[in-house]
Formats: sequence, C-alpha cells, structure tokens
Amino acid sequence: LLVAVETALNLGVSSLPTTSRTAYVKDNQDTRRLAESIKCDTFYRVEKGDSKTKNDGAWMHFPSVSLFSSTASADLSKLFKKLGCESSTNAYSITGSTPLIDSLFSVKYGLYPQEQPDSGLQTFLAQENETWLYENKYTLPLGFLVNRDFFLRWELDNSKPADVQNSLADAIGADQVLEMMMDVADDGASMSFTPEQSGLYYAYVRNKKVEKVSADTWNGSRTFTNTDRGYLLELGWCVSGEEVVLTAEETSEPLDASVYRFSEPGLRSVYDRLSEQPWTLTSWTDSTLEGTITCKASGVMMTTIPYDKGWKIFVDGEEQTAEKVLDAFIGVDLTPGEHTISMKYFPEGLMPGAWITVGSIVILLMIFGTVRLFRNARLYEQKHGQNQQNQSDGEEDHENDIK
Repeated sequence: LLVAVETALNLGVSSLPTTSRTAYVKDNQDTRRLAESIKCDTFYRVEKGDSKTKNDGAWMHFPSVSLFSSTASADLSKLFKKLGCESSTNAYSITGSTPLIDSLFSVKYGLYPQEQPDSGLQTFLAQENETWLYENKYTLPLGFLVNRDFFLRWELDNSKPADVQNSLADAIGADQVLEMMMDVADDGASMSFTPEQSGLYYAYVRNKKVEKVSADTWNGSRTFTNTDRGYLLELGWCVSGEEVVLTAEETSEPLDASVYRFSEPGLRSVYDRLSEQPWTLTSWTDSTLEGTITCKASGVMMTTIPYDKGWKIFVDGEEQTAEKVLDAFIGVDLTPGEHTISMKYFPEGLMPGAWITVGSIVILLMIFGTVRLFRNARLYEQKHGQNQQNQSDGEEDHENDIK
C-alpha cells in the first residue's frame, strides 16, 4: 500500500506523461515489417523518427544507434552530447542528429510517422500504413581511414554542437555543414525567424534552465522535451518565407538560442573525403566482422563500434592492440597497402564468470555431499544405538520372565 501511494504521488508531482497501450504499440507491426523488408549487402543501422524508447531497435528487431542501459558507456554518452544528440548518465540516442551524424554512425535507413519532404538527402523506399521507410543518400561505412592528426584537429570541446560538427569538416578539409542563420541571447521566452532559403533547420538552446520548447512551422507544431540536455532541436524542413516561432514552455526563462541551416554540399564534401578509403565488409554477425581496406598512406582505421575490451582486432591474421579513439570508439593503426581486418567479440568477464559458476556448483555439491554423509552417519549411530538399547531391554525382560 505504501509503495502504491508513493508511486502515485511521485507520478503526480513529476508530471510524467502517460499513453494508452493502443497508442504505444500501434506501429510496431508496421515497423517490424519495414525493417525486415530491408535488403542491403553492407553493414547498416536504422533509426526511428518517433521512437517510443531508446531501445526500439532491440524491441522491434533492427540495428540501432540509440541505447538505454545501466551499463552504457559514459564516454560514449559524453561524445553524443558534444555532437548535439540527446544523452544522459546511462543512455544516448540519435535524437538531435543531423544528416552528418547519421552518416558518421552508418545510419542508412530511417523510419518516420509521416511522409518526408524532398530534401535531396533521402530516397523513399516503402510504406506500411502510417510508417514510411527512407534510405539516406550519404552513409559512411562502419570503418574508414583517417590521418592521425585528425583527432588533434577535430575540436570536440567547442561549447556548441554545431561548432563541433563544423570542426569535423574543417579537420579533413571539407566544407562546413551547419550555417548559422540567427543567434539570439536573452531575448525573452519566444523568438521567431523567417527562412530566406528552404532547407533543414536546427535550433540550439543554450539556456539549460529551459526544459521544454515548442516550435511552430508551416508544417504544424512540435514540442521538444528535456532540452536542458543540450541537444539540437530538429525543426525539420522549413520553407522560405514561412515564419518559424520557438517558445520556451512552462517557464519565463529566455531561450538564448541559435538557429542553423544544414548544408547538403557540406555533407557531400565530408562524405567524399571520409569514404575514400573504406573498410569494405565481406561478412558480419553480432560478434564477428571481416573486411578489407586499401590504405594510400599510414593512418588510423576509425570505426563507430563502441570501445570494449571484449573486442579483439586482427590485421592480416595478426592480433593488434585496439585503440580507443575519440574516447569512445575502436580504431587500429595501419600501414600503406591492402589489409584484411577482422574483429571478434567475446565478453571480457564471461570465462572467469563461468569458472566461478562451475566452482560454486562443485563447492555446493561438496557441501551437500558432506552434510548428507554426516547426516547418514548420525542416523546410523542413532539406529545402531537404538538396536543395542532394544537388545539390552529384551535381555532384561527375559531375565525377569525367568525369575
């Protein structure tokens, strides 16, 4: 009773939203069918535009970037936040990503609750009821070669995610991907702008006291929550001449925000450079990967596989030390020439855990056997003692009878 009362009061105080089961699962079957319909001969990831949870990929059986887990990598969460995506202590997601981030993380397909505008960055593939499947035009491979100074040139500690993404472009000599359209500081709880050019627009709220923002565009209204986590707000395709209004909800705090327009030429420039020397996979499973890469010069093959000590990496059959790049992903040094790269995953603590389990079972059986042995011995002594007592009593009765 105490738990039920506390839970009800906590829910009321925290104002957590709820939904019906019908609404919660209404597109599950459509999502599964579309995910199963994907036919691709290379590694890919999929993201859902209106995800119910950060574990929708596991829930509906498609490879995903987003994750909620008590064992989530803290370093990866920090990187996602720097890139402008939503993250917290034990979770990270693709929410807030730009087409550049989708490309970087090999997000080749997207699932959306409505038809997407013709941005030139996606191709429509299929539709199931109210769920649309699109293929992204620029998707980087799971691994690619970069110069070692790339990690020094990419300034990840910029205060704004847009500057971090533009710094990535600068680090490889490509065109920038996010152009600032408007920067407003301490100008009230609402701001508006009218795009001079149609395109994909994003907003970044610097005031961390603002937790909820609504955006009114030509395509309707949308509300963003948890904006204090510092992710980019995806305003979507904004049409030139159509006003966009951003409003901080449930607070009188100023927005203190910046607005950006995404550049397709910039994305194409980044993609062309990073895909020049790809890791071309020939086979892959959940725990093994193999492919080839041709290096024009020495460098680091960077992957977007989260770093974990359970991964072993082999270059031309020889095991190499996996490097932790960007404090989050697996990388390996390579020399010029063609190389066969394979990776195998085996959980670091699995064998010690297995031996501990086996040892514990053996000890338990030994204890059980010892206890049983002692118990049987005691029962034998008790029975033997009782028999002797009965025999003694019988002899005494016989003597009495004789008397």
